[in-house]
Amino acid sequence: MSVIWTIEERCKSCYSCIRECPAKAIMVVKGQAKVVEELCLGCGHCVRVCTQGAKAVKSGVEAVERFLKGSHPVVAMIAPSFPAGLPGVEGEQLSGALRKAGFSHVVEVAFGADLINREYYRLVNSKQTQDGREIALPLITSSCPAIYELVERTAPDLVPNLAPIVSPMIAMGRVVRRCYGEEVRTVFIGPCTAKKVEMLDPEVSDAVDEVLTFAELKELWKHLDIDPAQAEPAGFDPPHAYLGRLYPVSGGLLRSAGLPFDLMNNEVVVTEGKQRVLNLLDSLKNNEVKASLVDILFCEGCISGPFTDTSLNFFTRKQKIVSYTDSLRMHTNYAEWKKAILQYQDVVIRRSFHPMVKEKPEPTEDEIRLILKEIKKAISSDELNCGACGYETCREYAKAVFQGFAEEEMCLPYVIEELQHTQKELQESLRDLAEAQEQLIQHEKLASIGQLAAGVAHEVNNPLGSIMLYAHLLLQQLKEDDQKSKDLHFIMDEAKRCQKIVAGLLNFARQGKLNLRKVALQEILDKLVSVAFNQPLFRMTQVVTRFEPDLPPIEVDYDQIYQVFLNLAVNAAEAMPEGGVLTIQAALTPDRQSMRVAFCDTGIGIPAENMNKLFTPFFTTKQIGKGTGLGLAIAYGIIKMHRGSITVRSEPHQGSTFTVELPIQNTVHTNAFDFKAVQESMK
Repeated sequence: MSVIWTIEERCKSCYSCIRECPAKAIMVVKGQAKVVEELCLGCGHCVRVCTQGAKAVKSGVEAVERFLKGSHPVVAMIAPSFPAGLPGVEGEQLSGALRKAGFSHVVEVAFGADLINREYYRLVNSKQTQDGREIALPLITSSCPAIYELVERTAPDLVPNLAPIVSPMIAMGRVVRRCYGEEVRTVFIGPCTAKKVEMLDPEVSDAVDEVLTFAELKELWKHLDIDPAQAEPAGFDPPHAYLGRLYPVSGGLLRSAGLPFDLMNNEVVVTEGKQRVLNLLDSLKNNEVKASLVDILFCEGCISGPFTDTSLNFFTRKQKIVSYTDSLRMHTNYAEWKKAILQYQDVVIRRSFHPMVKEKPEPTEDEIRLILKEIKKAISSDELNCGACGYETCREYAKAVFQGFAEEEMCLPYVIEELQHTQKELQESLRDLAEAQEQLIQHEKLASIGQLAAGVAHEVNNPLGSIMLYAHLLLQQLKEDDQKSKDLHFIMDEAKRCQKIVAGLLNFARQGKLNLRKVALQEILDKLVSVAFNQPLFRMTQVVTRFEPDLPPIEVDYDQIYQVFLNLAVNAAEAMPEGGVLTIQAALTPDRQSMRVAFCDTGIGIPAENMNKLFTPFFTTKQIGKGTGLGLAIAYGIIKMHRGSITVRSEPHQGSTFTVELPIQNTVHTNAFDFKAVQESMK
């Protein structure tokens, strides 16, 4: 099982873990950032940066509780960073609380650091291994497991430069077994998750049985209902440490090993922190560093490990380590410490390292460009290198996509652009749906009214004929000056008006056919203009024509299209009672498959609330007796029968424009002028 893994239901695709991971050991699968076990250093930085708590660390609490309940003694090995990692818990309090939890002995790992210091000193000064082989320079310290794991996995050429020395934890684990018996259980307690990976390393797995972070130690105390402040103080067990307590701070190894560290001395390079370490390794790979020794810690010292208490700032944590070391230095029995070092000098503190690079397929330049093109980065200037995906550059991201470690949806600018495009398409679809729904409602209204109109016209015509017949007979029996004669004339006039309405209804819903033939549209419009000039209605109206030259003949029903155009012209004139300009325009559509005729007036315009009612039968804004409200409804039906369209654009006091579009070639020869046919023509 991996030391670190992803809790999928918590992962929110923020990619912070990818951005932080020095080994790029995060693979995104369906939006979930999963840890690749064989690449993971166990450094824990992804755990620290994940604000959603989506990264989990393998806990050692359950195993330690089993150890404490077992028959073998359990020894707690405390990392030298504890003064910074457990602020408020003094050394004797810590030891007392651990003994209360059931640990048989509590020792300081700093003694393991003291033990390996002798080998670092010898290596640096002799530049030879114990078997006489030359060491590769510069020598890279290997006490930090995240460092040597990083070198093994990402910089295999530098593996020979790693100091062949175990970490203080491994050295101390072997010392404990020598001191307290091979059957003891050893538990390391510190700030670092990489120690959990080191514990599983086959070459050193004999030294430590379990690793607890400081956070897990607090969890253990909570399970056992132990308050360190209330525990009986107790000292640490031998062997006791000396300057190895400085290991958690940058340069601590050099100081405790008695190695020179001077800013003017280019023989030694000291650095800490993830980004500085990565930069230094790049310089080492390029042979840009000429030092003999490189002392590096992956975190900003072990005092900044992923499970160190962050309530203290960096400088306070460092001061606590220095103060703790200094307070014990003067009380250390140097002779006893030296004796202990000699006593355990034959403990194995040497080890080897091996490249563990996982080969990944390398994309060609063409493959990288193709992946970038898929996310709308066709040219170099499109590459934002914003880092939102977790990779520093778009090219690194494209490489990760090729290798199966990243997905297209990780590119935030691309996703935003696609969402905007999708949103625009959705808005257009919703708009089209609303228009279609509106048209469907209109068509259903027209179909229902058309059927009603045909029935009403048929049923009303006969009674109207009888009314007019008998009114005429009565009128013949009366004298001209008789008052009843005037009443009969009124009855006959109203009956005639009813006949006019019925005639309109019959025309609206009659069973007719189109009589299609090729005509010049200009011929119809010229006739319309000549008639308009002779009508009193158009006396104050200026008619302007703008016809595109060489308009082809169009296949229409001459009389019915003339009726439509006349109706539109009359409506325009009535909309300009004080006079105005009626402009009639005719032109081909861009595809040259249809003719477009527009009637533009400068009249009073149409209120917005009336726009949806214009083609509804019997809707009119004219005075009673001035209009039936059937003109535009009939025009709409005629145009639809011709497979055409009629639209209107208007603003109050700005005039109106009715636009008719008719196909030049029309295949409709026998369409009945009923609303079933009209509905079919709209599909």
